[in-house]
Amino acid sequence: MEAPRRKSMPANTESAASVREDERRRLARELHDGPAQALAAALFGVDLAMQAFDRGSATARDELLGVRALVRDALDDVRSLMAGLRPRLLEERGIVVALRSLAAMPPLWGTEVTVETRGMTDGERLRPDVELGLFRIAQEAVSNARRHGAANRVRVFLQARPTEVELLIEDDGRGMAIDAAKFTLNRGEGIPGMSERARLLGGDVTIESTPGSGTRISAVLPLAAAHADDDERLREAVS
Repeated sequence: MEAPRRKSMPANTESAASVREDERRRLARELHDGPAQALAAALFGVDLAMQAFDRGSATARDELLGVRALVRDALDDVRSLMAGLRPRLLEERGIVVALRSLAAMPPLWGTEVTVETRGMTDGERLRPDVELGLFRIAQEAVSNARRHGAANRVRVFLQARPTEVELLIEDDGRGMAIDAAKFTLNRGEGIPGMSERARLLGGDVTIESTPGSGTRISAVLPLAAAHADDDERLREAVS
């Protein structure tokens, strides 16, 4: 009876190591997609404010107020990360309101973000893991459109259907070569991170872009896990 027990130990050890590594990757994604994005935007806003101040522009104060809001959001995200790895606005009010917050951020960098929804109202909620996955994908896509694509306009569209939900992000930026972008955007966290989030939720991400033509990102996620016993695994991986 001892031999089977001894044989099972390496497998158990390997499984525990795999769980720890998954947790590290999840934490890295949360830090990158949340506070890191907000702080990068704040740094960009500080640069703009400094330029405005040097010119004696009256807009410097407004730009600094926008930076202050970004830093406050980053602090809130850090606190939320510590409390349960979930942004406060998303936790309290749901995915529709959380997505609209992306459009409400000050357009310090000249990018206008619009958010549209179909099949969902402000008060409706999806599964917590689905909401978090959708919000982080949208947050990453909008950030990439601004920082890497130099987009003037970004459209975020959320559509809920009976069995799935689709998130569409379109921009009018400079576009990109997809194969190269997979390995260079945000040190590998950008496109691979979005795809991994969707995969962990049983969905997929489709990206259409060529240099000079803007970018279109579509994420489709099922509203129910393919197998009931997958629910706990999905919560651990994405929540």
